[in-house]
Amino acid sequence: MRRISKRPILYSQLLDSGCTLNKSYDITDVLETMGSISDCDKSYVLKMSNTVREMINLSINALQSRDRNAVQKLYEMDDTVDALYRRYVNEIINPQENQNKKELLDKTSRCYISALLILGYLERISDHACYIGDSVYYIVTGNSNPRR
Repeated sequence: MRRISKRPILYSQLLDSGCTLNKSYDITDVLETMGSISDCDKSYVLKMSNTVREMINLSINALQSRDRNAVQKLYEMDDTVDALYRRYVNEIINPQENQNKKELLDKTSRCYISALLILGYLERISDHACYIGDSVYYIVTGNSNPRR
């Protein structure tokens, strides 16, 4: 009975994870729409994408092995992703003092917009990895994750 009652929750979370595929498409769409970003600073995007990739792998492995403890690590990684996103937004809003704000925004607005959209999509994907972790926790313990 326990397994049957938990399947709709997991199924719902996995369907939600289908949104992750949509977010991946959205990232591709940004790159196609905005044109080349070869001259843009991609350090935030690369760092966040590596963390998100680890989160996806961890959530899938947790599901396969029924590891209820993985959810804590997922939330720690999600906090990192959220902090990167906020730091990038703050960097855009408050550029370094030695840079002319208008000149900086005019020169690199394509880079900022591209990165901000991609970072937003990656942040949402990391949330989906946490949802899978929450489902695993619930399957194993029968309780909702206390963090949620």
